[in-house]
Amino acid sequence: MYTKTVPKEIKDMLKDIASKTDNSYQLIEDIYFSEFEFIAKSIESGESDNVPTFKNVLIKHLGSFISNERHILKLKEIKDAKKEKDKDCS
Repeated sequence: MYTKTVPKEIKDMLKDIASKTDNSYQLIEDIYFSEFEFIAKSIESGESDNVPTFKNVLIKHLGSFISNERHILKLKEIKDAKKEKDKDCS
């Protein structure tokens, strides 16, 4: 679990929802962030050397988070280049 920094606009929206639904602010915040935690865990589960292990995630009313093979390989290339550069500097 990570520490949540909630922007004021989101916090105000969550407080408004909590008061309208007679639920606690904490419950509404947990529901709101659970979608993003699910997306993060799904993305993190991919293996950097194995592109097909990255999952596409569709969250209704929020959107699609689609893995792109070209982007994944480019990120791996950048990471490898940085490791190589750090290795050369030491």
